[in-house]
Amino acid sequence: MEKLLQLTKENPELFTDILESIKDAIYISDHEGVTLWMNTASEAMCRMPREKMIGRNVRELEKEEVFNPSVSRMALETGRNVSTVQVMHEGRKYIATGHLVKDQEGRVIVAIAHCRDITEAVKNTSKLKETEELLERYSEEIRKLTNVPLRKESSKARSLSLKSHHRVEAEKIIEKIASVDTTALITGETGTGKSLAAERIHVLSKRSSKPFVQINCASLPEALLESELFGYERGSFTGAASGGRSGLIQAAEQGTLFLDEIGELPLHLQTKLLHFLQSKTYLPIGAREYKQADVRIIAATNRHLEDMVAKGTFRSDLFYRLNVLAVKLPPLRESKEDIEEMALYFLDVFNDKYRTQKTFSAEVKEAFRQYAWPGNVRELENLVERLVILSDEQIEETDLPQKMTQQHTPFSEFTSSFDQTTMPDVLEQVEKRMIIDALRKKKSTRKAAKHLGVTQSLLMRRVKKYDIQLVEEEKE
Repeated sequence: MEKLLQLTKENPELFTDILESIKDAIYISDHEGVTLWMNTASEAMCRMPREKMIGRNVRELEKEEVFNPSVSRMALETGRNVSTVQVMHEGRKYIATGHLVKDQEGRVIVAIAHCRDITEAVKNTSKLKETEELLERYSEEIRKLTNVPLRKESSKARSLSLKSHHRVEAEKIIEKIASVDTTALITGETGTGKSLAAERIHVLSKRSSKPFVQINCASLPEALLESELFGYERGSFTGAASGGRSGLIQAAEQGTLFLDEIGELPLHLQTKLLHFLQSKTYLPIGAREYKQADVRIIAATNRHLEDMVAKGTFRSDLFYRLNVLAVKLPPLRESKEDIEEMALYFLDVFNDKYRTQKTFSAEVKEAFRQYAWPGNVRELENLVERLVILSDEQIEETDLPQKMTQQHTPFSEFTSSFDQTTMPDVLEQVEKRMIIDALRKKKSTRKAAKHLGVTQSLLMRRVKKYDIQLVEEEKE
């Protein structure tokens, strides 16, 4: 080093000559981004003589599209070394790295941009990339053909053959989401199977052999949620593990991280998550340097995020970033055709888990079809597991919860409550009972008509037809 310094004293232009001899572009700016010097290779890359660039700020030159983007500006704004790909004139591509030179107190002295032309290398690898993409498409089709079950609990579980329009459309969207590697958002009521959908996307994706990690954002307090997601360094806070701890992002490396109940994520963690989605880097608690991670994020919620954005409780930029690909899962009441199929699927799962051979009676299947399922798929799954554990070999209607048997009334019992049994007579008696009940509850023909969804004049014609006697307060 001393000899080099001595040579520099003897020849002040030595460092300039060294930088000029380098075939790569070298570009130097001060701590504010003002251009100080550039070598001949950098002039050729920018297609502009250095006399027109020295003294000008890199932000200004970036706006004029002299380079796109400015790696010096990126390094100065982030406070760390940054690498990116610059696209220059005639579509030529450069791998650019911005290096920060700092003094002993950590203040930036200069930013040095080092750029290398990779256009030819990209061209030479284009055929390889095409082959890799073709292999990936083949792999994707193979994953679909294997028809991997939604849950790993049972190797014998049947594959689901869904029939309802809503479910079939949702499954098509799930397969499309799985075929690309970007963020996804799953919405739907509580219990509609959002975690199953997220797992299916992972299983059908190119990340299927890597970890699938999930966390419910509503299940942990705010401080603990941050450390679980991003990890922490040793001594970051009172009670922290002596060696620090890696977070779930690191645990999901090269795989998928499923964030359930994303609407419950606090605003400051929304900011950290957005940064990760944009840069694929994150900062553990107590750390000074960002870490990189290759993780796909799938989020889910039963809340209306658009309303939360309007109220300021959910970041709009995070919502748009998550909502690149979205699928809404229908409630079970809108998929009546699939209830029996799903029940049989879960029956297979839990028969295998508990080593039983339980079956459903015809009455139980009918009760399943008639029930409203307010808890959706989760309620069905939990009920089937309970029935497998507690029932005899054949699961009978008497094994069902009382709320299901009360709601399910055989048709013969329903019709026997009327005076007539022909369809026109039964329908008239149903209509009459509905009108009497509405008048009794609403106390006026106007309100009763609105409650029934008919006009007041139509209601009065039915009152006259069925000879319904109105009390004084109902005549309004």
